[in-house]
Amino acid sequence: MALKIEKTFQVKEPVDKVWSILSDPRKVATCVPGAQINEQVDEKTYKGAIRVKVGPSVTDYKGEVQIVRMDPQNHEIEILGKGQDVRGRGSASMKMTGKLRSLDDGGTEVTSISELNVVGILAQMGSRVISEVSNIMFAEFAKNFQARLALPADAPETSAGAATKPISATSVAWQAAKGVFRGDS
Repeated sequence: MALKIEKTFQVKEPVDKVWSILSDPRKVATCVPGAQINEQVDEKTYKGAIRVKVGPSVTDYKGEVQIVRMDPQNHEIEILGKGQDVRGRGSASMKMTGKLRSLDDGGTEVTSISELNVVGILAQMGSRVISEVSNIMFAEFAKNFQARLALPADAPETSAGAATKPISATSVAWQAAKGVFRGDS
């Protein structure tokens, strides 16, 4: 199942400070619920994992993120990510473009355009539920990203705390289902 997701949010910090986080996958991973970077393979490739809690069990997905294009002058980054459920129940790949734009008040607008391809158990949920799950996860990411911006520039990558707690697919799926039935999407 293929899905395109476009999201935007604004922060009060200047574009250069936001870029220093957005251009570093280790720092971005601290903002994604349940995600972590385990290894830097080279200057553009990272290996990592994401933990998803479904009921009482925790499922691990392992994968790789590669920076395909980075344009510091225009504050744009394009990454390609792919991952596999360690138990072989599915996989996902994503091409994401992130863009920053300076705002008149000194803040920054962050835009993300993702093309997601999901295979296996996640694909069975359907595109509408996956879109709702994406909305919920993006809101959590934006909140964690803003918290990361408030930390000192030299703070450790795990300071935002997002990587330590697995995302609960049960609660996210429940919130998503409520959104679908309310017609929020």
